[in-house]
Amino acid sequence: MSLRSLLLPLYAVATLFSRLLTLPGLPAQVQVTELLFPLLLWSFRQELWTQVRRFPRYSWALAAYLGANLASAGWAGDAGAVVEALARVYLGILSFLVLANESCYGNGRLLAWWKWSTVAVSAGCLLVYGWVMLGGTTPAAMVARIAEYPYLGSVYRLRGTANVYGMLYLLLLPGLFLAYREWRQGRGSGYPVLLMLVAGILTFGKENLLFPAGVLLLEAARYPRWATPLRLAALALVACLLLGTHLLVQRSGSELSEPGYTSGRTVLTLGRYHLDETNYVANKRAALLIGAAHPWLGVGQGQFQEYTEALVPSGRYPAHYGRFNPHSAWTGAFAETGLLGLLGLLAVVAALFHFRPPEQLGVFAAILLLFLVASVFKDVMNFRGLWVVVGVYLSECKREGKFAMAPPPE
Repeated sequence: MSLRSLLLPLYAVATLFSRLLTLPGLPAQVQVTELLFPLLLWSFRQELWTQVRRFPRYSWALAAYLGANLASAGWAGDAGAVVEALARVYLGILSFLVLANESCYGNGRLLAWWKWSTVAVSAGCLLVYGWVMLGGTTPAAMVARIAEYPYLGSVYRLRGTANVYGMLYLLLLPGLFLAYREWRQGRGSGYPVLLMLVAGILTFGKENLLFPAGVLLLEAARYPRWATPLRLAALALVACLLLGTHLLVQRSGSELSEPGYTSGRTVLTLGRYHLDETNYVANKRAALLIGAAHPWLGVGQGQFQEYTEALVPSGRYPAHYGRFNPHSAWTGAFAETGLLGLLGLLAVVAALFHFRPPEQLGVFAAILLLFLVASVFKDVMNFRGLWVVVGVYLSECKREGKFAMAPPPE
């Protein structure tokens, strides 16, 4: 067992500790994963170009997306935007490093480490949550009490190793599906699935609807006779998720004391109840306004917050909001990288779903679909685990066209 064969499994494990493995003296975005990346890049330098040639459609689409990001950052002339653009280049390269690792060693060790480390993180999070429920203090702010949470009132939300509650769910999602696949294939116990599922539920995030939607899609592929009703049920869950993200039902006279949840605009009133826009709608509207004012290359990565402040005096952005991120990969791409960045992102997604995995719907295809749903209300493009998923997904797909390469010898 060589050190090189362990680098990517270690990287996958490190992605689960997005908040706890930061490096002292450096920005919070720089973590242990960024120490492993140069080692990965050097170790697989000879295999990288081969992997780029294996998937030309994806390679060209990714180059267009990353090129637009670099051009936007250069046009903005902001050092922070340049750093973020370079970070996206690094993440794009990461997907090819996953392919290089697969061609040399297979993905067995990577997926096993990723699954079991996710189980371990989930178990640790549940222990911390239980300790807090018994009156203990929460270490590293892993659990937070929300005094007034929509629909649920006072709750203790599990943040765990992530920066925010919903991101913890996305951190757990790949390992959760890996364990689910093994259980359905009769190769593993269902207890790891249950453990991770409970940890995800305790985030009390809307993201809890992602896993059942994905399970319905996988079961539809497994049982063609029931495919249509199962897919319709998955679509209904996704519709509930997206509607519930952007609209909030409140009873008159019982508005939330925390004003950050809503934009202050009411869409519909029915008797004692009214339907309010959430902050997700306000941020998408602001992103569209900013993008329309800077249509080609946007305002630069990470600059959305600065430009929303200019919208406040004219009433086009809520004055009571703090400094929000775009909370959408799509409207965020339009605001920060313009039409070129948005089209580049669309090209990457189209290139990925051009491929067909060996199964009718592989588990990593399902995970990518769920990340695509989450991209509507989350800035998922900076999520390290997503690019590992992309690499594994491509490695499981059929080789493309005339650039197809023979599989590596065992």
